[in-house]
Amino acid sequence: MQNKIQDLITAVEQSGAHIFYSFKDEQKYISNLLVYVNAAIGLGNHVMIIDNDRFMPEIQNRIKKEFDEKQQEMIHTLNNYDFYCYRGNFHKDTILSYLENMIEPFLEKNIPIQTWAHVEWRDQEEIFQNLGEYEREADLMLQATKLITICAYDFERVPESLEKVLRDCHDYHMSDDTIELIEHKSRIT
Repeated sequence: MQNKIQDLITAVEQSGAHIFYSFKDEQKYISNLLVYVNAAIGLGNHVMIIDNDRFMPEIQNRIKKEFDEKQQEMIHTLNNYDFYCYRGNFHKDTILSYLENMIEPFLEKNIPIQTWAHVEWRDQEEIFQNLGEYEREADLMLQATKLITICAYDFERVPESLEKVLRDCHDYHMSDDTIELIEHKSRIT
């Protein structure tokens, strides 16, 4: 998987990409995240990791072991609950504004940045519709900025109807062991 991730990041470095990652294996997930970080840093890019309290301790421990001090300064972490539930619930406009404000300082200074976001939510009414709307609008923003970002979802929490929506607004689908280009019929690129 390491070569696949590195090849993809290199291939989309100039154009950007919005990648939907549906993971089943937590250890492969963390390993893939670190490969992504390594590929980004190899290109001279900073990385924003948005993940949960359960995974973050292991991610941070591995970052300390696998990256030197200078590389660690290029890695930024944020709790995904703080990010996605900033106002108590998953509210797409708040999240998109938060994302834009987070990456804007990097873009203004021409500092290349990539993101990795583990998307999670509380049980709430119309959550799948909100997730779909958020991803569609995030996709437009990402296309305009040419960012490379991975949106990671726990396979068990994604029903088929949501998976279809997620495939419609991402460029690639990644699993623990594969990466495939998503063929879009309705999308203008």
